[in-house]
This record gives sequence, structure tokens and C-alpha cells, in this order.
Amino acid sequence: MFSPQSVPKVDRRSRVGAVVPGEPLPWQDGHEFASLRLGKGMTWRHTVYGGVFSLERVREVLERAFGRAPEDLDGRPLGESALLALTVTAEGQPLLGSQELSGCAWAVGRTVTPGPADGAWLNGFDAATEECASELAALTDVQDEDDTPAEVLERGFRLGLQIGHAELVEFTESVAERFGVGSVLAPAGLRIASVPVPLRSRYDADGSGFLNSFFVADLGRVGRRVAEGDYGRALDTYLRGGEDPDPAARVDVRRAPDTVHERVAPGSVPAGRWPTDPRWALALSQQFAVSTAMAELMDGAGLLAVNGPPGTGKTTMLRDLLAAIVVERASRLAELPSPAAAFAGQAGWRTGNHWRSVRSWQPRLTGFEVVVASANNGAVENVSLELPQRDAVHMPADYFAAVADRVLRREGRPLQGWGTIAARLGNKKNRQEFVGSFWFSDRDSGEPGLMDILKEYRTGGGPLGWSEAVAAFRATRREVERLRGERDEAYGLPAELSRAERDHAEATRASSTARGRHAAIRRRVAAAEDGARSAERLLRRTQEERTAHAGTKPGLIDTVFTLGRVTRAWYRRDEQLADAVTQAQQRLDHAHQTLDAQGRAASSSDRNVAQLERRARELSDRVTTVRARLETARSRWGDAFLDGRHWADEESREKTAPWTDAEWNEARSRLFLDALRLHQAFLAAQADTMTKNLRAAMEILQGAAPSDAPVQAVRAAWQSLFFVVPLVSTTFASFDRVFSHLGREDLGWLFIDEAGQAAPQMAVGALWRARRAVIVGDPLQLEPVVTLPFTAQQALRRHFGVRPAWLPGRTSVQRLADQTNRYGTYLPEEDGQVWVGAPLRVHRRCDEPMFGISNRVAYDGLMVYGVTGRTGPFPDITPAPPSSPPASKWIDVVSTESRGHWIPAEGAELRRVLTGLRDACGIAPDQIFVISPFRDVAAQIERFRREPGFGGLRGGTIHTAQGKEADVVVFVLGGDPAKPGAKSWAAQKPNLVNVAASRARRRLYVIGNHREWSRQRHFDVLAAHLPRTDPIGPPSR
Repeated sequence: MFSPQSVPKVDRRSRVGAVVPGEPLPWQDGHEFASLRLGKGMTWRHTVYGGVFSLERVREVLERAFGRAPEDLDGRPLGESALLALTVTAEGQPLLGSQELSGCAWAVGRTVTPGPADGAWLNGFDAATEECASELAALTDVQDEDDTPAEVLERGFRLGLQIGHAELVEFTESVAERFGVGSVLAPAGLRIASVPVPLRSRYDADGSGFLNSFFVADLGRVGRRVAEGDYGRALDTYLRGGEDPDPAARVDVRRAPDTVHERVAPGSVPAGRWPTDPRWALALSQQFAVSTAMAELMDGAGLLAVNGPPGTGKTTMLRDLLAAIVVERASRLAELPSPAAAFAGQAGWRTGNHWRSVRSWQPRLTGFEVVVASANNGAVENVSLELPQRDAVHMPADYFAAVADRVLRREGRPLQGWGTIAARLGNKKNRQEFVGSFWFSDRDSGEPGLMDILKEYRTGGGPLGWSEAVAAFRATRREVERLRGERDEAYGLPAELSRAERDHAEATRASSTARGRHAAIRRRVAAAEDGARSAERLLRRTQEERTAHAGTKPGLIDTVFTLGRVTRAWYRRDEQLADAVTQAQQRLDHAHQTLDAQGRAASSSDRNVAQLERRARELSDRVTTVRARLETARSRWGDAFLDGRHWADEESREKTAPWTDAEWNEARSRLFLDALRLHQAFLAAQADTMTKNLRAAMEILQGAAPSDAPVQAVRAAWQSLFFVVPLVSTTFASFDRVFSHLGREDLGWLFIDEAGQAAPQMAVGALWRARRAVIVGDPLQLEPVVTLPFTAQQALRRHFGVRPAWLPGRTSVQRLADQTNRYGTYLPEEDGQVWVGAPLRVHRRCDEPMFGISNRVAYDGLMVYGVTGRTGPFPDITPAPPSSPPASKWIDVVSTESRGHWIPAEGAELRRVLTGLRDACGIAPDQIFVISPFRDVAAQIERFRREPGFGGLRGGTIHTAQGKEADVVVFVLGGDPAKPGAKSWAAQKPNLVNVAASRARRRLYVIGNHREWSRQRHFDVLAAHLPRTDPIGPPSR
């Protein structure tokens, strides 16, 4: 509520004027617009801004109520807003219902009276706006509804009678009085913005008059749905970002390389790839992010956070992910029994006299819609305007290239396009320009838009036939999978060798043990043989002894004469000898049994030893074979072969492109292009249905679809557009207007870029509409720009019972998403450590020392230096300049004279630097970016930019440099010597130094007081990496 939009500045060229009492209004006779001829079919539409006030006054009220906030020396000037905005027709009739009242002005009034201590402090805005609407209707003598054209009623408006200066002033003063802000905000005057519009748009209120936050309405809508439990996993995960995380559930990828190794295995690499040079594969961390997104989100829902330090290839990663998504949809297309089987039911809506019929898609073919969103235009343009350009692909490609050419030209990019792979949407102007260049043919050049291309398809023209396109896609897919199989086999070789070596070692140990046991058994056999021989000798001896004893048996005479005594003695002895023979026989039997048993054991042992020795030999052969295969694989795939050798050297590991060698990359790139050809063939085969569906999508983009159009029909129309254009982009500010008809998880994928710059509330509506989200950014670059004083943020947080983690001045979309991420790492922060999402680590933008400064000041050595191919002179121009630019350095300027934070002596040195780089070194101004922490300095840089000799020079505060880069960056420190706190403000966090250093590809020149600034935290790192030196260029003229 306290974050209003600025009203346009008075600018004759932009047709924005301040109302002068007594002079005609733009719709009245006598105004210059009344006599200005517009083109055929065009008319005027006006937006009136009533009660313009300075946003600095809002800040003053809030600081009086909640306490003064730390000075923001870098943020943009707050500008002006207004109490109300109202759309007026060319005839001067207000569109009743289009008016918007400033929630900020109302809240300021409530902050004054009854004040924040009141429990109902911020209750009642809707009631106040309704009262104002009734007052406006009464003031303009609203006509009967029957007199209002149907096209006005369809838009939810009514027409009032022509309004004049007196009525506008009366209404504005009434609003100021009702809100209680006449004295505190001092709203004054009227401002009118006039635009020529087609007649069909004369009754539109397209958002040009919005005063309030772009996000309030959508946040309210989503908040109600969340309260009802009507939200998906992506938003649910994000909303948990403010909760205390479970550290045990996290996987630190720097400490768990095996997890990374498994995720980048050939079996996990997506089949499709963006068609860059096949020799240039993704780095390890990029491939990990892409493979993780596809593995964990493609068949489900959720959120993945990726930490993207500067120059680590965020766009490169996202476009490979886009290629993987497109190929997955093509794979499902190729499974269809016929193109017509792609569609299910039918729905539609009526616009005027036209019925828009839309065929619904089979569920398996949906969920592939990709939207890139960001807090600023620059970030989304980096993706959506770069991907269609010819130099974005390495291989010959033509995916409606002529249409892509027209879209790029309309976007001001006079470059050749290769395909309509992405589109920039966002505000209504962007959407209308896209429709004009994409859908409709160019009347002057005759270049066809997609509508006429589909018409040609319907008459038999067109690309490759459906069956041929399916066959070609399947053939390439088989080749990709064959190559995957080879690499998957190679991927398994180190583990296979480890298993073979382990098995061989175990077999060798078992064989050795068995041989030892066998020797013991052989000894027992020998002992048993000795025992048997001894038993045989004993048996023979006892038998012989008994036989001899038998020969001594007494005769009859001896028996008689001894009265039987001798005979009895003989029998006793014979019994003893018989027992001895029996015992000897038993001993011999036992010895034979023992010998037989030991013999059998020896035979079994013989066989076991032979078997184990044979297995050991076989495993030895297997080890030799696997080692040979492993060496062959290493030789074949070189650096793409990822095994333990790479893990020992972290830098080498991170720069490795795992398994994705040129041969496989080339096939994967062809598969992506074949997937697009299959999409084209589908369009040709279903040209009639797709024409109808896309015509409905164009109507949605133009804002002509009714607000109550069936969700099923609108969703199918959008899905049809995404079928042709896989990726579209928008800012968060425009998201709910672009996708106003869509609801929970109606979009397949959301890519959030530069998420570190987005306040946490900005992404809620987008995440609610998305099934899957990949959030990419860096909390250690610039943070969200929040104009609301931090003290007021705290007061609002306490009033509404919100956790501190959601304070927009202390967090971002990226920080919240990072906290939910399973994969990531820890980086140092002011209060300890911060967990960031899966990091991209290989930096390919800056030379040293800029890389070293950034890596040390912000990333604890996380990044790996990956810049290659810069061996030639800089600048690379012919003829060679008189001298090469000096090495990066700190130019020490000491001065006590200042104008605010601008130090004229630094300005004089800046002039010498720029002149010397241009004249002596051949560095053109458009290769240079001049930045500063302070907007006082930025204002002076703007004066340099306007000078004839420095045309093309870029510059501003560090915030203006985020997302940009230049060959040379000049960092003008400034800082009022009488206000040392300004330097402390700039040094609070590493973000400013990090962004400044990481914008410079080749050279960084710092201009400022070395002694004073080098004492500051983070700037001391800058001083340690840059030599302090004398001026670079010639003396100032």
C-alpha cells in the first residue's frame, strides 16, 4: 500500500501536460490535440492524474510516525504520485469504474489519524474508494445505463457526461479532504497523459493510470486462495522459505561431490540440448542444475533454487533446460497415433459477434509452458530476446525464422533470427507489438505472419510431413540413446573395476585360505595313512602271536597231570590274544575310515582349490579387461570422462563437462531441432485447429477476451501459443495482467531470473500459477529496491503479524527460495553463514583481478576461474591503437572539495581517464561503463554521457549496472569528506563492491581517496587487488 507507482513526468514529446487553469483540456476545442489529425481508425484516450504529490512527503510522514530510517544514498529519486487517476474518452467523457484512488495517500492519512496504534489503522480503503466512486458519478451526472454503448458495459464501465476543469478540481479536492492529506502531502494540480489508440480500444483502461502497487490485487486474490487451501506445491514450498530450515535435510554440494557425480551421470542427462557448438558443453554445476530440475520437477511439481554468481552462465543453463523441456513434449507428440489425437474437448467464448472456438489439449501434452519472469525488464530481455537470434545457435536451423526476424526487428534488434523460440510479453505495448509481428503479415514487405503461414499449410503447403517428422525424430532419439548407452557403460566402468578388483582380492584371499586348509587336510591324510599302516602291523603282530599261541595248546596229558591248570591258563591267554586281535582289527577299521574320510576331504579340497584358483584367474582377467576398457574410454572421451581423477582437483572437476562430449552433444542438439520440426509438422497437420486456438490466444494478448471467458478455453489457447513459442517473458509487475485468466498451476514452468533483486511478495502470483519453478539469482549482488523506510516495514510487519523473514528490506525471492532448497552450499555473511541454492561455479566473464576481487569479497572462493581465449591484445581493433590500456588500478584522488557526494577532482580525473582510453588506447565510449555508489555522482556521470566526445558511454549508480557488463568499468567512489558515514553505508555489505568488480570484463579503474576508502570493509579487498597509481590519461584540457 505504501509502494505507489509514479505518475508520468510532464513531457511535451510524450504528450503529458500539466493543466493550466483557464486553458482548454485536451478534449476541448482550442487545445492543440483537437486540431491534430490522427491516422485512420485512430482516436484519443486520456488519463487524468489529480492531486500530484511528492513521494518524499510520504517518506517524511512515515519517518515521523515510525522513526528515521538509514539514508539511502544509492536509490533512485522517489518521484511523484497522485491522489487519483481517471480514464477519459476523446469526447471528454469519464469512464466511470476506471478511476483509481491512491492507496498510498489514503494510508498516509490513516497514519496521521487515527495512527498506527489504532487496531483498525489500515482498514477501510475499499469503503473509501466506493464513496469516492459514488461522488464522481454524482458529479458527472451519470447517464442512464441504456445510453452507454454495449462495448463500454462489456468492459465493466459506464460513461459520464463530459467533464471539465472545475469538476476535476472539485473531485480531487474532495478526495484529498476525505483522505485527510491536504496538508501533509500538499497534493496540487492536474496532469493529463494523452495517447492515440485504435477506435476499438477507445474504451479500454489498460493500466496506464495505475497508481497503486502492481501486486496488491493479485496478492489479495492469491491470499484468499491460499486461505482456502487452493494452491500448489511450488507456492507451498516458497511460503515455507520463511520458516526455520532443517539443516540435516540439506546436501552441501561442495562437501558431497558423489551426489553431484550421480546426478550428472549419462542416464540423468536430458536427451535434448541447446544447439551451441557441440564442443562447448555445460560445466559440471550447470549440468547438475539442469539434470536436477528435470529429474525432480518434470514429472511432478515443486521448486528448485539455483545460485548464480556473476558470469557463471545462468542464461546458458536456462536455455539447455528449455531445450530439454521441448524435447520431452516432442517425445510425447511422437507417441500419438495421429496428430488429431492431441486434442480432447472444446470450449470458447464470444467477443462481439465472433465466437472463439478453442480445442483443449490432452493432459500429457500440457505442462510444458515456460515463462521467464523478473523484477526488471533487462533480466527478462537477456533471455527472451537473445534466444531467437541467429548467433544463439551453432547449427543450421529454421523454426519460423522469417517470423523471428520480424519479431526481433519490432523489438529494435536488427539481427537475423533463427526461430520463434521465445517472446517478450509484459506490458500491453509489448504484447500488441508481438501480436503484430508474430501473427499478422507485414502489408508493406509482404512478409507473412504465422496466421498466413498456417493458411498456406491448410492448402497443402508446409514443412516435412507428419509421418516423416515422427520417423526423423525417433531415429535421432535412438541415436541419442545409443550414444547415451555407450557413455552410461563407460560411466559404470570405474565402479565395475572397483568391484572386479574387490572380487579378485576376495577370490585370491579365498584361494590362499583354501590352499592352507588343503595343506592341513593333506597332512591329516598322511597321518591317517601312517595310522592305518601302524594298525595293519599291529593286527598282523597280534594275529601272528595268537597263531603262535595256538601251537602251544596243552595236550590231554598236560591237562590231566596239572589238573587242568595249564589248560585254563592257555585259554585265558588265548582270550587275551583274541581280544587284542579284535581291538587291532577295530583300530585298523577305524584307521581305514579315517583315511577314507580324509581322502574324500582331500579330493573335495582339491576341487575347491582348483575352482577358487580358476575364479581368481578369471577375476584377474576381468580386472585386466575392465582396466583396458577404462583406459580406452578415458582415451576416447578425454576430459568428458568423469571419475575419481577429477575429484582430487576441485578446479578441474568444476570445469569438466561430464560425459557430454562433442559427438553426443551434436546428436542431442539435432534432437532438439528435430523436436521443433516435429512441432512444425504438427502445426501443418492441424493447421485449422491451431489457427483457431492461436487466434483466441492473440485475442487474449490484445486484451479483447472477456474477463469471464471459460478457464478451460483460455488455458488451451495459452497452451497453443506455448506450443509454437515455448518461452515467453514478463516482468512481475505485468504478470497478473498477462495471465489474468489463469489460475492455480495453469503454467508448466516458471523461470525467475535475477531473483536476488526481487522483493519476496513480487513472485507470489507467478508461483501460484506455476506448477514448477526454477529460481535463479544471487543474494550477494544487488538486493531489492524498496522505497518504504525500514522502520515502516517493521511497523507493518508487527501490525499484521508477519515473520521477520518476509521483510522486503531484508530478504528477496532468492533468499527465501534458497532456504527451501535441498541442494546448495554455505557462503559467509555478516552474521555468520547463509545457505544458497545449487551454485553455478565456473566464471567466464572477468579477467583478473576483477574475478579475484569478486570471488574473495562475496563468495569465499566458491567460483572457479574459467575465462579462456583472451590471449590477444585489448582492444582487438585494426589498426592497432598507439598504446594498450593500462592494467586495472586504483587512481588515488585526495580532495576536500565536494558538492554533496560528488568530488570535482574525481570528475577531472574521470575526464582524463575517458579521454586517454579513447584517444590513446582506442577504447570507444560504448565499451565503458562508469558507475558510483552515490546518485550525486551518477547525476554528474549523466552530464559526461551527453557530451559529444563521449557518445555511447554508459553510466549511473551501481543499481543501473546490475545485469550488464562492459570491457572497461570506471568506479568513481565519491563520498562527501564531511560525511564519513556515507562510506560506511556503501561498505555495509559486499554487494556493491561485488557488482562493481564483476561488471568489468577486461579492466577496472577505481577513482577515489585510497586512504579513506581502503579502511572500509570490502573496499579493503578492492585495495589489496589493485595497485595505487598515478593518472592514466593525458592532462585534462
